[in-house]
Amino acid sequence: MDQKINLTLEEIVTISPNFMQELKFLSNKERKYLMSLKSINSQEQTTTQEIIIKDKMHYSCPLGMIEVSVGQEGHIVKSLVDTGAELSIIPEVDSIKARLPMRVLKMRYRGIGGHSTAIVGLSENTLLVLPSGDERRIHFFVARGAVHTVIGRPFLADNGIRLEHSQLRVSPGGG
Repeated sequence: MDQKINLTLEEIVTISPNFMQELKFLSNKERKYLMSLKSINSQEQTTTQEIIIKDKMHYSCPLGMIEVSVGQEGHIVKSLVDTGAELSIIPEVDSIKARLPMRVLKMRYRGIGGHSTAIVGLSENTLLVLPSGDERRIHFFVARGAVHTVIGRPFLADNGIRLEHSQLRVSPGGG
C-alpha cells in the first residue's frame, strides 16, 4: 500500500500534540548549541559541547472514530481508525460483551508514547461490519484496561480499505 497523504502543519499538530513540544525542544537546544559555539569560538576554547536529543520523535495518524459491529451478535463499538497502528485492538470488556472467541495470549504491547498495555488474548477471524454495511474479518488483540478499539494498518492494507477524508467515510476498494 503505497499511498501519500498530504497534511498541513495544523493537521500534524492536531494529530500529534507532542510534535509541537518536540519542535520547540529541538529549536531551543539548537539555539543554545549555536550560542555555545559562538562563545567557544570567541574565547578560543577547546571544549566539547554535548546536546542530548530525545531518541525518537513519535507520531501517529489516527484518522477518526467510526462505529462498527463486532462479532456474530453485532455488538456496536466505536473504533479508532489508525493507519500507524501495528495491531488491531479491542478492550477485554468489549470482547466479553461481543462474546468473541479468544485464544489466551499473555504479552505487553508498548504504544508510541511509551505506555505499556497488557494483551490477554487474540480473537481471530472476528466478524466486523463496517459503516457501509460491508462484512470483513479481523484479528483483534484483546487488551486489558482502558483502551480504545483500534482498527490498525494490517487490517486496512489486507482489505484494500480506502479512506475518504473529505466525506469522512471508510469504504472497501482501492483507488
